[in-house]
Amino acid sequence: MRATQASIEMARLTRREDFPFAPLEGVGPNLAGWGVIETSLLLPESLSIMAGPSACLRHSAFMAHARGFGDRFYMLCLEEVDMTMGRHLEKIEKAVRDIAATRPEKAIFLIVGCPDYILGTDFTGVLERLTAATGRRVILGAMAPITIGLKESPFTSAYTSFYEFLKDAPRHPDPDAVNLLGTFMPLSPDGEFYDVLRAAGVSRLTQIPLCADLAEFSRMASAGHSLVLHPLANGMAGRMEKELGIPSLFVPTAYGFGAIAAQYAKIGEALGRDLDTTAAEKAAREAAGPLLDALRGKTIAIGGAINGSPYELALAFVDAGLTVDTIFGRGTFKPYEWKLIERLREVAPHIRVYNVSHPNLCGETAAFDHVDVAYGVDAGMFCAKAVNVPLSRYQEQHYGYENAVWMLEETRQAMAHPVSNHDWIYRRQFLI
Repeated sequence: MRATQASIEMARLTRREDFPFAPLEGVGPNLAGWGVIETSLLLPESLSIMAGPSACLRHSAFMAHARGFGDRFYMLCLEEVDMTMGRHLEKIEKAVRDIAATRPEKAIFLIVGCPDYILGTDFTGVLERLTAATGRRVILGAMAPITIGLKESPFTSAYTSFYEFLKDAPRHPDPDAVNLLGTFMPLSPDGEFYDVLRAAGVSRLTQIPLCADLAEFSRMASAGHSLVLHPLANGMAGRMEKELGIPSLFVPTAYGFGAIAAQYAKIGEALGRDLDTTAAEKAAREAAGPLLDALRGKTIAIGGAINGSPYELALAFVDAGLTVDTIFGRGTFKPYEWKLIERLREVAPHIRVYNVSHPNLCGETAAFDHVDVAYGVDAGMFCAKAVNVPLSRYQEQHYGYENAVWMLEETRQAMAHPVSNHDWIYRRQFLI
């Protein structure tokens, strides 16, 4: 009953206001790993310094250890009374200068937390003095969960700040160069997406995680187009389009064959090239057939922690004749998801959508004991008896038909060798 109050039938989900309201949001398992540290360290030749009270740093300390960030990540623990009195700014400046004196990186991300947002701390003078004293570019970032839903997310803001390293880069526009934005784990240069684009005449593909240094990163300023694979990159792509004249196209990671075909068509139109995906689609459909058959008769739940939209994956499964029972989402819908929800209302109105941050879900698992397979670590937390397939952005990044087959192969392996949520969290480090 408590869990039901945190949900709504897909048939009744027609606008954001319909989503179950949580007067006091819980920290749902989908929020593990805020992303700002991972994001800032994507920039080559950068390091991050996080400053705040120990209670705030604790979360990132675990995450830095889990993700192996120890070599480029520092933390400065501050006393609450110093922050209240404004005395922490002097300590921050000294710490940044000391660290910069021993490090070669050219960019420093100074990450602050909720207390400085509550206090309204003005870092303008601090950043100017540090930039002058260190000779490095010092960028302010935030790991501030109190701002969730109120403004651009911290990790989106950090990603967008990368534009500062492109705006003054020398430009030699190359129509055969394409930026792939929004990847954490890089797409393989030997994968399907590279093959399709190269066959269409794209000679240079650039992803931030594969840039060895800022010089290579700066070549993004000369690209003919940007393809955005994750919403976090929309801000940066928008600035590149507006201020550098590089057109961008949002084509997020998808799992459904119909969605993938539509995205390839949009990419081909935007690039003005014919993309031949016939062989890739044929091979993927042949591979997917038996993998989908293994899911028939299973009850499926999908969480918002997957790499992609839970609504898109749900629609892919429903279109394939599978039984999707539950979606764990949040009220921060992405604009493109409303078309997916509209379609789901028509073909699967019975699906219940839960607010993963609703306090009524805390500790509730019995309501989901009937679920056989749960996608996303957040869905796995609630569907404790289900086989969990994380599809985490920290595993692998694929695109196109290759991504659909990878997802189904991950499912096959998880069903054959189930991994407990405890192991996902403490041994495989997908969640902290």
